[in-house]
Amino acid sequence: MLTYRDGTAAQDNPSLKIHPNSFLIQFYTDGIGITNPIGPKKDEHKLTLFYFVLEDLPDLVRSMLQSIGLVGICPTKYLSLQTNQTKYFEAIIKDLNYLQTTGLAVQTFNGQLHFAFSVLAADNLASNEIGGFQRNFNSGQFC
Repeated sequence: MLTYRDGTAAQDNPSLKIHPNSFLIQFYTDGIGITNPIGPKKDEHKLTLFYFVLEDLPDLVRSMLQSIGLVGICPTKYLSLQTNQTKYFEAIIKDLNYLQTTGLAVQTFNGQLHFAFSVLAADNLASNEIGGFQRNFNSGQFC
């Protein structure tokens, strides 16, 4: 398996069943610190970023900054409360569900381009923050 298209999730994707040649939108999240990473207040000004990339672009192009689209930036402390998470993610989840089930069609001069949501990618810390799981890790222990 090389891409999302090769897996069983792509075969079950309602949007890809209708338009199998849709461009796949991959959603990413990651946290960044905007202050000294060694200081005692290193997490005080931490931000969580959400962005997307078209999965079907060649690797060289996909890794270029011009190919990455920003979806949102939020202070990580704001997302620590469940009510704030609900407010912040409501529109994003609605749009991702729409992309997953219906897809997005863009009219061009030569017809239509179709887009569908593929996956949410995150490192260990970011995925655990979104899932509400433990956010501190010890060596030798599995999360």
